Amino acid sequence: MRMWGSRQGPADVVFTNARVTTGVAGRPTQEAVAIRAGRISGVGSHADLSGLIDARTDVVDLGGRRVVPGLIDSHIHFVRAGRNWVDEARWDDANTLAEALDVISRAAAARPAGAWIVVLGGWHAGQFAERRPPTRAELDAVAPGHPVYAQESYTRAFLNTRAMAACGVTGAGAAPDGGAYEVDTTGEPTGVVTGVPAFNHCLSRALDFDVDRSAESTKALVAELAAFGLTGVVDMGGRSRMNIDAYRPLFQLHRRGELDLRVRLFMHVFGSADEEEGELDAYMTYIRPGFGDDLLRVVGIGEIASARWYDADGLEQVVLSPEEREQFARMSERAIRLGWAMNIHGVADPTVSQLLSVWEELDPELRARARLAISHADFTTPETLERMRALGVGVTVQHWMTVGAGDLAQVLGEQPVRQAPPLRTMLDLGMKVGAGTDAMVAASANPWHALHWLVTGVNRGRGPSRDATQLLTREEALIAYTAGSSWFGGDETSAGTLEPGKLADLAVLSADYFEVADDDIPAIRSELTLVGGRPTHVGAAFAGLTAQD
Repeated sequence: MRMWGSRQGPADVVFTNARVTTGVAGRPTQEAVAIRAGRISGVGSHADLSGLIDARTDVVDLGGRRVVPGLIDSHIHFVRAGRNWVDEARWDDANTLAEALDVISRAAAARPAGAWIVVLGGWHAGQFAERRPPTRAELDAVAPGHPVYAQESYTRAFLNTRAMAACGVTGAGAAPDGGAYEVDTTGEPTGVVTGVPAFNHCLSRALDFDVDRSAESTKALVAELAAFGLTGVVDMGGRSRMNIDAYRPLFQLHRRGELDLRVRLFMHVFGSADEEEGELDAYMTYIRPGFGDDLLRVVGIGEIASARWYDADGLEQVVLSPEEREQFARMSERAIRLGWAMNIHGVADPTVSQLLSVWEELDPELRARARLAISHADFTTPETLERMRALGVGVTVQHWMTVGAGDLAQVLGEQPVRQAPPLRTMLDLGMKVGAGTDAMVAASANPWHALHWLVTGVNRGRGPSRDATQLLTREEALIAYTAGSSWFGGDETSAGTLEPGKLADLAVLSADYFEVADDDIPAIRSELTLVGGRPTHVGAAFAGLTAQD
């Protein structure tokens, strides 16, 4: 479907009889929105916009549906997921083990014998009514002719017998350094593996990388995200299963004019510790910040500038040596001088505090030009958040905790987890907050799961729920997912709200986000998604909708 035309004058299309949420805090719901040349040309009542309508204007009656700004995931591992998205099975919406096993059974029926079936994160055994993961025997039973690998976030993976043989997970097999193969009382492997090196060992056998196929896979992922109402993502790289070649499918898709999503890239280190600073220097030497266009653009450095100050889920203790502090200061100074944004991973308060202490020592005039952010900040104290606010440091928050809260509570206790992340404190301080998922391994890419978690605090992994004092209102959560997220990709002046002059990125929802029961939020989908006025997802309700030149 083509976009509405680029001619001047009256609107190309007016959506009316709607409930239009502009995304501007406190602004009342409007009835209609007009689009011309890919941008919003008016928002108001139908009468207000009547002057923008002529004989060539498409007028579309939305039947009272809710319209919201296009959702923007401010922290997602989109590029990595796109590599093999079409080869994955997903348990994101499975509420019982029986449903999860049925996903495997249907995948087995649809694939040739011997083909791998991979469930790569986004789930936790606690989300199932049975409160347990699948057994090897259960995986064997539903896919006897296929190797099956089901990874639960970054905690553990479950293999059936065929997958164990293919990966060498046998009594004689040794796990890679940093990984482990669980064994039973007789010393025989159970099919459960732990540790990123062991995960990558198995995945290297399960998933192939072909640029052309991965481009089509990325295109399929974009279509699924558009069906949720997503119009933009901020990609945060990824150390596991990533290298510079992983970006080739995305750029190929863009060159073909088939990228239907705004993608903002943060560049990430891939090499060994002694190569990291050189890698970032190379990016900053050969790539101009802002390189790209309105659809695909390189914007910053992150999420991992060095593996040495990466604290994973907050349980890894990070202590920066004087040399590491100097290295981080050099990286930061060069990035800021050249106009690069920085968005650095930090979950635990001591990690975030140390990163801030380096930024606080930078030249104030240089720091004033910076666009700095912390990803996660789940366990930060009010004092640390105040320091972030004073520096103008933003924070991106994600619903990875909905999967990991139960496991973290066993180590940290329930009280710290109930306060994590301190969302209300962040907003009350006036901080820049963007919402996202941290998908695809750490959590589901479904933004409505994340929005449900932002407003209810309920964790699908059956961990302790976030305290009521740290919940957001539905309006606050939606703004974090739209206008809030736009800042982290450098798009706050062009996207994130439905205001005249801004890009026509919007979603027409299947149910009214502001009126449905809390438990029904995760089921919301988009019936019509536009990126720059161009339909990127058209549901059954609008199947007859056509665009004009």
